[in-house]
Amino acid sequence: MHRLTSTLIAAFLCVSATATAAIQQPPAESDDPVVVVIEGQPWRRSEIEGLINRLPPNVAQNFLVDRRNFLVQYALMQRLAAMAEKEGVADSEPHRTRLAYQRSIYLAQAAMDQAAMRIQIQPEEQKRYFEEHKQDFSRAQVRVIYLSFNDNPPPSKDPKAKRPRTSAEAGKLARELVAKARAGADFATLARQFSDDEETRGKGGEFRPVKPNDQNLPPEIRTAIFSLRPGQVSDPVRQTGGFWIFRLEDYTEPAFEEVQSEIFDTLREARFREWIESVQKSLQIEFRDESYLGGGSPKQ
Repeated sequence: MHRLTSTLIAAFLCVSATATAAIQQPPAESDDPVVVVIEGQPWRRSEIEGLINRLPPNVAQNFLVDRRNFLVQYALMQRLAAMAEKEGVADSEPHRTRLAYQRSIYLAQAAMDQAAMRIQIQPEEQKRYFEEHKQDFSRAQVRVIYLSFNDNPPPSKDPKAKRPRTSAEAGKLARELVAKARAGADFATLARQFSDDEETRGKGGEFRPVKPNDQNLPPEIRTAIFSLRPGQVSDPVRQTGGFWIFRLEDYTEPAFEEVQSEIFDTLREARFREWIESVQKSLQIEFRDESYLGGGSPKQ
């Protein structure tokens, strides 16, 4: 959905730029020179920029990287397309069906873009959502120790290679480190000495801020973190391949202004999801041949 939101915002900016250009007076010819002549057709600077502004952002980026090469490739594409039109390719199968399908995809995306741009989120809605979900925006600052294990390591050809811990050994060490940390040992020092997590070990186990609804972390880990009070150390949390130990450093609840844009995106995505689901529910579809729908490839 994040990518869809980004696409919609980009489309909105593109449409806004096009609308702004539409109400402006065309530039004088002296300020708008012919840049290139393609197949006998002159292209002025404003015409090229108008074309680029209406193309998808990823295509327009190619123009910005190398304008000359883009125009050469554009001319080649137009020539090849004209050749295909002359040969009747567009009216022959499977091309006719594929072109119609691609057109439907484009128009469907355009319909979603238009629907997204019509969504309005009022400031009072954002504030109400913040008050009702304030805990969801809280952040836990933690340090971690990760102890990996492997009960079935592959044979090593190097007799001097370090043998990985078994789960029993990792569990025993994890309990010992928890006891030391709770007895007053410096957690950051323990992390630097024992943790197998390369990303955090050098920082004394310092981990990125964690939110209660962080879907990148398993529920068991989120539960362990948010059951702690600042200064407390969790019991070892077993996951596939290792044990995690957490120490809660700080727990903060941001002000509304800090998360306002995030709330706006959340509400906008929810509103858009409601709209697309309502459209889908309104579809009139009647399946009749369940044996055909059950599987297998269509006949060639």
